[in-house]
Amino acid sequence: MIRKCKHFALVATVILATSVHTSGIAAATALPGTEQMDKLREQYRIVALGDSLAAGYEFGFDLESVPYGFVEHVYEQALFQGERAFYSNYGVLGLRTEGLENWLALAESGDAAQAELIQAELPDPRAEVIFDQTPQLREDIEDADLILLSIGSNDFSSLMKDLGEEAVFEDLATSEKDELKAGLQSSLDTYEASLSESLRTLVGLNDEVKIVVSNQYLPIPFISARGKRNYLIDESTAQFLVEGQAKIHERLNLVAEELRAEGYDIEVVDAANVIERSILGFTTVKEGDIHPTREGYEALGKAFSQLLWGEYHEVKDRAEGVPISVVVNGEEVLTDYAPVIIKGRTFLAIRDITDAMGADLKWDAETDTAIISLADRQVELTIGADTIVVNGETLPLGAEPAFLKQFPGEKKTYVPLAALSGGLGFQVVYRAEMKAAFINE
Repeated sequence: MIRKCKHFALVATVILATSVHTSGIAAATALPGTEQMDKLREQYRIVALGDSLAAGYEFGFDLESVPYGFVEHVYEQALFQGERAFYSNYGVLGLRTEGLENWLALAESGDAAQAELIQAELPDPRAEVIFDQTPQLREDIEDADLILLSIGSNDFSSLMKDLGEEAVFEDLATSEKDELKAGLQSSLDTYEASLSESLRTLVGLNDEVKIVVSNQYLPIPFISARGKRNYLIDESTAQFLVEGQAKIHERLNLVAEELRAEGYDIEVVDAANVIERSILGFTTVKEGDIHPTREGYEALGKAFSQLLWGEYHEVKDRAEGVPISVVVNGEEVLTDYAPVIIKGRTFLAIRDITDAMGADLKWDAETDTAIISLADRQVELTIGADTIVVNGETLPLGAEPAFLKQFPGEKKTYVPLAALSGGLGFQVVYRAEMKAAFINE
């Protein structure tokens, strides 16, 4: 049922709340009734929580970097599903499971969420800004259809640091081995308890939400031979870490199974299997960093999407000179009449877009005006006019006027995509990384 390892730096501006990513094609004018229609139309809201993987951090990011992580891929796939989708990303670099538990407890209680009350010495320079949004976080959780969670890697990073890069586990003194094993056990107990409490807080705030949690990949290069992994570190050390990873997964699966048995919708995505298929290509371990590359995040996004919808979509290859792809209600508009971009606005042959929307198109030859109707909305666009008429109200167009474009043996009327779509009450989203416009009812 759809309801409604180092000091890191990332983007200074937090992507929060109901941020609608429409830059590039959004209509400049607020069209009448659009906000009311947004509230009435069914929306699909995604909330991302957790650590630097949730935030989409990549090695080398600075304060000007813009993430394109697995969360953004899942958001795009929701758009491909024809969902009127929105997302909020609350990923915090360095966050541990205990920190997440503390944060969600403050969100639930409505108390002020200061960084020192959540987790000491967080390396994320955005932490205070993000935690200031905790009241909004609670609202977003309560309204969410999907929560994406990546948490736990920082719980065990100190253990790996204590072990050291050059350690030979079997050569350690018995007391040192016992100390490492005890540290692992303690971290596992804390991880399980805090994860369970965090998930229970989430379902307490929204008992119908779907939650997808990623497990932990092991960032150690290896060579496969005859079906066996030969890790490029000491074998006894690798074995200790592999067994530790298995125990982490066991605890995660146990928590998820307990909550599923109580009727909550919780799934685990196998990030380990995804990333470890190409540990050198999907992470930057060669540079001494454990985070995914852009390709690694895409692979994770595919895994999440396959779990959620059983598929992963991509726009088709564009012909040379075609600047943008257009997807309407989950279906890509394939046409011989290519979109054009004028002064940052996308124009499309009117019949192509109205057919894709299922709208009725009439033509007033005397005034060169297209009259487009869908449900209780009517839009009028006149060739050469810098205004648009929406349900009888004349408004500034916010784009270059509609025009006739010559093709061999015929002319086609091209109209501003966002103005028409917005006038009919559709959500308009531009994804720069894909060079694609999503139009969803």
